[in-house]
Amino acid sequence: MKNRIQLLDIAIDIDSTKVAAETTIQCLEEESSKVIYFVNSETLLLLQENKEWKEVVEATDLTLPGNAGVNNSVDEELGHKRDPFFFDGYFEQILDYAISVGAEILMVTESEERFLSVQESLHAKRPYLTLSGLYLTEQEESLDHIVNEINSVAPDILLIALEEQSQLELLQNYRDKMNAGLALFTGKILYNQAVAEAEVPESIQKLKMDNIYKWSQKDGRIRNFFNNLKMKFRIRQQRKDKES
Repeated sequence: MKNRIQLLDIAIDIDSTKVAAETTIQCLEEESSKVIYFVNSETLLLLQENKEWKEVVEATDLTLPGNAGVNNSVDEELGHKRDPFFFDGYFEQILDYAISVGAEILMVTESEERFLSVQESLHAKRPYLTLSGLYLTEQEESLDHIVNEINSVAPDILLIALEEQSQLELLQNYRDKMNAGLALFTGKILYNQAVAEAEVPESIQKLKMDNIYKWSQKDGRIRNFFNNLKMKFRIRQQRKDKES
């Protein structure tokens, strides 16, 4: 039985970093294609409004916390703190395994700039990582082209790092059409990790505003802040309704 908890009626897998990584590696070793979805606060809010999206996310092989807001809400429901560095530890194990078996990784982002930021960050620690990119630009209105490009590569690991609605549309309409060993719907996790690890300009360092600068560079920071607030409000309201 899976170790899960319900947040706004969505099942979230709450295994430790080690167990989550081991389960992911098992998915990679199996012959059939697998899908893992990182659920953030925006995901939860969108799934409240769209039952079809909710069904396809629930049908994935693993649903993991996708941002600090969801991670903190899971901790509140459990009544204790879990690994605060879950994302770092998880991806370190997955990427190290990918290098050890020579896995080919393909990342789908909204722009080449975003991909290069992630690539530079990952290659700084793992220069032998095999990583290439595809870009869903504003000019590319259809996801068909992206899926055709994915299938021409047939990667061992597919990283989908798009806006939340685009990810959900891709999952809903193309899950069974993508030729990849394992698809990880990561959202902005890896990009924001790259931002956090990037060198801060010297002028900012002199002002001792490193953390503020890094926060300002994160993608969707304002929207994420309000989505976290809205998610927490709905969770508390749902809890009150169940208790009454």
